Amino acid sequence: MSWFDKCKRVPWQPPNAVFKYVWPILYFIYGLVMFLQRSNPSIRIILIIGLLLNLIWVPVYVWSTKTALIVLSMMIATAVYTELLLYGDDTANKRTWKHSILFAPYIAWLLFAFSLNAYLAVNC
Repeated sequence: MSWFDKCKRVPWQPPNAVFKYVWPILYFIYGLVMFLQRSNPSIRIILIIGLLLNLIWVPVYVWSTKTALIVLSMMIATAVYTELLLYGDDTANKRTWKHSILFAPYIAWLLFAFSLNAYLAVNC
């Protein structure tokens, strides 16, 4: 039995099946934005940093929910910064604001994940 099984379920947590559908969709969106921004190195670097943070979050979460909150906070900050760059960059590509709309669900999910992670960090 893991530490997660001993915790009280987060009241607003969706069924576990939701996670296996949401994350692949979000990774697809993330990859699509990376592809669409292939000619913009500054945005691509920030996206790569955000992706690396996303990939290390899971093992950190399993180790410590409190430490995972720090990583998740960095993920959110990186994603919001990316969103601002996408929305504000009209020099190289006049359509980047549309890419920012495409990226918005990822940020929304990170905020939701933060609420789940914070609840467990406080209550477990």
